[in-house]
Amino acid sequence: MKVAEVVLPVPLNKSFYYTIPEELKDKQLKYRRVTVPFGTRTLDGYVISVIENYEKKDIKLKNITKVIDDIEILTDEAVELAKWLSETYLCSIGEALATIVPISLKVPKRKSKVKKNKTKTFNPDFDMTQYQKNAIEQIEQSIKDGKNESFLIHGVTGSGKTEVYLRSIQTAIDNNKSAIFLLPEISLTPQFISILNKRFGNIVALWHSEVTTIQKYKIFDAIQNGEIKIVVGARSAIFLPFTNLGLIIIDEEHENTYKQNNKPSYDTKEIALWRAKYNNAVTVFGSATPSVESYYSAIENKYKLIEMPYRIDKKEMPQVKMIPLNNLKMTVSVFSKPMLQAIKRALARREQVIIFLNRRGFSPSIICKHCDTVIQCPDCSVAMVYHKHPEHLECHYCGKQMKFPLKCPTCGKYEYRIIGVATQRVEEDLKNLFPHTKVFRLDRDTATSKQVYTDVYEGIKSEEYSILLGTQMVTKGFDFPRVSLVCVVDADTSLYLPDFRSSERTFQLITQVAGRCGRAEIKGKVLVQTKHPENYALKFAKEYNYKDFYNQEIEFRKDLSYPPFCNIAKITVRNKDNKKSFEFTEKVYKFIEEQINKSNYPVSVLGPAQSYISKLNGTYRWQIILKGERKQLKEVLEYLQSSIKLPSGTFINIELDPSDLL
Repeated sequence: MKVAEVVLPVPLNKSFYYTIPEELKDKQLKYRRVTVPFGTRTLDGYVISVIENYEKKDIKLKNITKVIDDIEILTDEAVELAKWLSETYLCSIGEALATIVPISLKVPKRKSKVKKNKTKTFNPDFDMTQYQKNAIEQIEQSIKDGKNESFLIHGVTGSGKTEVYLRSIQTAIDNNKSAIFLLPEISLTPQFISILNKRFGNIVALWHSEVTTIQKYKIFDAIQNGEIKIVVGARSAIFLPFTNLGLIIIDEEHENTYKQNNKPSYDTKEIALWRAKYNNAVTVFGSATPSVESYYSAIENKYKLIEMPYRIDKKEMPQVKMIPLNNLKMTVSVFSKPMLQAIKRALARREQVIIFLNRRGFSPSIICKHCDTVIQCPDCSVAMVYHKHPEHLECHYCGKQMKFPLKCPTCGKYEYRIIGVATQRVEEDLKNLFPHTKVFRLDRDTATSKQVYTDVYEGIKSEEYSILLGTQMVTKGFDFPRVSLVCVVDADTSLYLPDFRSSERTFQLITQVAGRCGRAEIKGKVLVQTKHPENYALKFAKEYNYKDFYNQEIEFRKDLSYPPFCNIAKITVRNKDNKKSFEFTEKVYKFIEEQINKSNYPVSVLGPAQSYISKLNGTYRWQIILKGERKQLKEVLEYLQSSIKLPSGTFINIELDPSDLL
């Protein structure tokens, strides 16, 4: 009996077997998606093999209902990668394959014609710095030799890392290999796709969440038939089915957007290293502020470290000045007097300004003037954020919106204080202070489509807008020659969060946004408003002193046993009943403690403790943190998953090496 081995995107790590009906027997099934009956449901799954003579004839099997794909949507590498993902990130092979090749991909009604490649690769004729030449020579040699090597480029903003990436891609193409170029934000893709198209012609494709499911299917097909050789995109592009992969570039490698938080909670950098090893390819990680873990790997010779310490033409880095807010009398706006004067001077010189504040909305909270009640989200343990345009309150965690309250729910009075500052408030102040100056606000409220990113890039480049205001979207990748001033309205938003990476993230944000100015002939200046100018993250960011920051941070990590000196697992338990959530978390804690004692593993357990946001989307959250070696953590967690039963209404989420502990 001929049957198909199918894996399904369900949390059951096993294969399911289906007979092939007469009308489908002539169809190719292996490595295609199929629709099958599963219990009372119908699911789409993946055929990973076809068995000609299935021996268990006494077992009655169900028929495959439908074949979805006309092409092989999977590869041998994809199946091997899914098995590795399953083992590494504690998910089923079916869930892993659904991450690699989404079930949602839609087959186009008309098959695309294979276009003849119009490759027009070229390298612009300009002098490169010695540091650029050194980086390119090392990477090019590895690509030509087909060596599986990994590089970390630590290059200050404006040092020419992009040109190193482009020349490395050129080498891969010249050697009949393909390249994946990953970016942390889709806001960066318009400028990069423009550069790549000019450089490499129509062998380039764009991949991110805004690309339609039909277009993604066409890209899959184009990659397999050799029409596409380069893809630029967000983290999910790491899975695209290149069979001659020669180079993977991860720009701004320190960004936490490369970590997938949903199951399977994979790290894109680890996937890149696995795929590079499988294909004898080269990985290049680049950043002005590498993650502590990546820089440690380079120091330990797991990566080859390439330093690019100067800007092109040895342009000076912009001067950074801290503006302490503790005893400073503010103006009528959110800007201190020195910052306001600096903005006026820059605009008077017809230069451009970037203003950074990592909070969207108008104000982080509203509070009753009479009883000090803060208006909170009914479903989350956070304050509702006040949005003025259009006027409403919004929870930035669950998305719930409500009208501005007429009266206080506690005391019934009618007066509120609006507390704190966010991007809408800054935008309003700017428009009042500079009524004839055009401001572009870039945050999650305005960035509603990919066209917005193109508009902001073109608008600033053409000098239609004089001020770019935004959240962390404005801190990375943008290269605007007339930006001479960067203003950080509040540097303290992430500084003292209860997470071991809070200092690192603050250092990275300030350094990255500072690097957006003074990139051409105009000198740059950076002003940072803070209540904690003495903090070491801000002190070293002011000096662009990554190495001293790293040295202090790595000692802190070593003393308290945090990554890279151990691995971490975060277990989060959720239930709508706080007591039940806590009680089950205690049960999990005791279960883990017993397993650690039995196995004698050197794994430490922290908790149970309420999550930083104790209530989210109507469920109460408690968490446990494990610290130890990954192999031992996995064994403990696998045993937990297979042994403990979840009560009705209780959910558990396990994340290895989470991006944060909040």
